[in-house]
Amino acid sequence: MATGNNWAGDVIVRDTIMWDKRAVIGNSGIYIPTDIRAWLSSTSSAVILRALQDIDLPSAREAGTFDLRAWKIWDYVANSVQYITDKNLFGLEDFWLFPEETLVLHKGDCEDTSFLLATLLLAGGVSEHCVRVVLGRISTPDGSFGHAWVVYQNESGRWCLMESTLDAAPSELTPADPFTVPGNEYNYQPQFCLNCSHLWSMGATKPQIAEYLKTRGRVQVRQKAKKRVF
Repeated sequence: MATGNNWAGDVIVRDTIMWDKRAVIGNSGIYIPTDIRAWLSSTSSAVILRALQDIDLPSAREAGTFDLRAWKIWDYVANSVQYITDKNLFGLEDFWLFPEETLVLHKGDCEDTSFLLATLLLAGGVSEHCVRVVLGRISTPDGSFGHAWVVYQNESGRWCLMESTLDAAPSELTPADPFTVPGNEYNYQPQFCLNCSHLWSMGATKPQIAEYLKTRGRVQVRQKAKKRVF
C-alpha cells in the first residue's frame, strides 16, 4: 500500500548553507560553507558531459525515451562507483564530494553517488521538475541510519526510487512510495529533498536542515544487500 509522499517537496527551506560538508584540503579542521544546491550545479562541466557520452543515451526525445535515459544513467552510476564511507576514504566523518570528484575517484557514499546520479540526469536532458535528491533515514535489519537517495518522476507521472549505492540498477524503474511503508525490511524515511533550484522539507514535521544533519547517524549503511528488495 502506497503512502502518497509528496516527493516534489512540501515547504521550501530557505537556509540552504551546509557549514561542515567541505573541508580545506590539507586542513580538515577548516570548513568551507557551501550552498547545498551547488552539488547539483555542474551539469555543463567537461567531466559530466564526457560521462554522458559513455552512457549511450537515446538521441530521440519520444515517448519512453526519457525513462530509458533515466534507467541508463542510474545503471551507469551503480556500475561505475564503488561504495565507501567518508571515514575510510578521507578520514572524515561526513565529507560531501562534488559529482566530478565522485566520477574521477570512482568512489563515494550515498550522498556522493546521489548527487552524481541527479546531476547526470539533469545534464542528460531530464527536467529538474522530475528529479530530487532526498535526505532522510533508512531503517534496516542492522539499525537506522542517515541516508540519501534519488527519486525520478517517470513519464507516467509516478515518482520512482533510484538507490545510487547498488552495484547495478534493477531491470526497471521502481515506484518510490512502497519503500516508505512502515514494517518493510528496508524502510526509507524522507525528510528533505532538493533539486538545483530549491531545498524542501517533507512530511508532517518541518525540522531545520542543520538540525537534521547534526543528529543524523554518522555510520553509512552498505546498500548491497538491498538488491533483493528492488
